[in-house]
Amino acid sequence: MTKWTPGTRLYSAVSAVEAIVVTGADIELTCAGGPVLTERADGAEFSAEGTELAVGKRHEDADSGLVVMITRPGVGPFAADGRELMQRAATALPSSD
Repeated sequence: MTKWTPGTRLYSAVSAVEAIVVTGADIELTCAGGPVLTERADGAEFSAEGTELAVGKRHEDADSGLVVMITRPGVGPFAADGRELMQRAATALPSSD
């Protein structure tokens, strides 16, 4: 297992997606079925297929509390210990009447 701390940049080894850890946890993390790296792989060819992840969306694992925010679009999903991270619902803001 790896200890992911807030502020850690995440790079998928098989997808162009990039993210940042918002809330950390001690888990195994994968993206699109491949490993997650803390450094960008130079000259990597991405061939992953899956769900398109959009910039600015937060994804969380309810069991571990891990939250990541997508900073570059790409194919996912992220998975924590084999459980797919779910996209957080947008929080409604109060009206400004």
